[in-house]
Amino acid sequence: MRLLGVLAGVLAGLVMTGGAEAQPARDWRTATVKAASGGYQIGNPQARVTLVEYVSYTCPHCGHFVEESKAPLHDGLVRNGQVRVEIRNFVRDPLDLASALLARCGGTARFARQHALIFANQKALLDKAMAFQATPDAFKGATTIEARLRRIAAGSGLTALMTRSGLSPQQADRCLIDAAARQELVGATEKLQGRIEGTPSFEIDGNLLAANSWAEVEPPLRQALQR
Repeated sequence: MRLLGVLAGVLAGLVMTGGAEAQPARDWRTATVKAASGGYQIGNPQARVTLVEYVSYTCPHCGHFVEESKAPLHDGLVRNGQVRVEIRNFVRDPLDLASALLARCGGTARFARQHALIFANQKALLDKAMAFQATPDAFKGATTIEARLRRIAAGSGLTALMTRSGLSPQQADRCLIDAAARQELVGATEKLQGRIEGTPSFEIDGNLLAANSWAEVEPPLRQALQR
């Protein structure tokens, strides 16, 4: 009887342990919503701190920030739910506009991955775009903004990059000529004139920072998390 009692206790303990097994922590990098500002919020909606990034896809300093901050910010603080990042575009040129349109293409759930993909390939895109624009007939016959966006997206390799990532050529083309999305991006940029001096720029919980690198953003971000 004692043996049976011990076995019953062990089995009960195993059942209780199994029921209390910790679940894997959620990866908040997969949570993306479109914000009222027109930007895209990545991370936990209940995060203690929101970091707003004003970026341009053709801004090398923005590319450096994305690269430097990936491990500590996105793979750390965003992933574990402490920080939510909001990406707001400040478009500067046709390639930047085409990139912003295609980063948003295919639905909200695709944004974070496509945003990161464009920055990961930024140098190659810029190099090809410069070479393409230096050719005499780069924009010959492209008399509309839609035609010019198609040309620069194709000539820079942007369209090919995005179709390799899963967008269909038809999806990419529809997004490039989406007048409403284009006007939203241009309008948002116009509203930022005079508010930010350039890209990248940052806000923490609504307060604009005098910072343009991860080394300058990290200390106030860590301080905000301690409040």
